[in-house]
Amino acid sequence: MKTINIFFTVVLLSLHGLAQENSSKSKPQIKLSIDGMIGASFGKNFYTINIGGPALFLNMNKDLKFGFGMLPSLYSENGKFGTRLGMSPRVDYKNIVFMIPFFPGQPFGKWVGSVGMGYKFQKKSK
Repeated sequence: MKTINIFFTVVLLSLHGLAQENSSKSKPQIKLSIDGMIGASFGKNFYTINIGGPALFLNMNKDLKFGFGMLPSLYSENGKFGTRLGMSPRVDYKNIVFMIPFFPGQPFGKWVGSVGMGYKFQKKSK
């Protein structure tokens, strides 16, 4: 029990130190941008044309991002076209997107995977 109390005390003191204000008077920079992505992916007996949907990213630096997002897609399987919403982990390097999308398949409850690439375009605010 004493070890747990010491652990929580150390954590609270560490958080208190992180919460202190920075003495520099620098203003935070906020940059807005609009990102879009178009790509293609291929799987066993199907292919898709993907448009980047909402995604959550971890920015490693200005050129590299890791993320997970939704992919509204045109889906073709055995010559039949339709639309599907896929989910994909993705890696964005500059304007190139590497992704591994998963789509709901038939029968219901089955997921099929694919591999794809895309091009990311973005417009940054001034």
